[in-house]
Amino acid sequence: MILAAFDQADRMMAHAVGGRFAKDVLAGMLTPASRAAFLDACAGIEKRYTEACAATHDPCLESGCSCEDEVCLQPLERAAAEYRRACGAEWARLFADPANRDPFWAAAA
Repeated sequence: MILAAFDQADRMMAHAVGGRFAKDVLAGMLTPASRAAFLDACAGIEKRYTEACAATHDPCLESGCSCEDEVCLQPLERAAAEYRRACGAEWARLFADPANRDPFWAAAA
């Protein structure tokens, strides 16, 4: 039974790193404390994409960037798979520690 739970967790991490899950799905598989750390890490990733987009000086709108000091969705949509892989890697780093997993994972063991 424990081996099966390990295999399932290992597969989930591989799929997450592969960018196959949305951020909210991944967050739901973590404990509240590790969920907050995960969402903070994703916010940092989102900020980097927004800053890189702004640095091109080619805003989405003719009037300029609409997301000054906020996260812009345009660069996240353009880099959808890459963004999901980056968040997935942060999630897998946390999920690798069984103490960070939502309690339903313990029930599977």
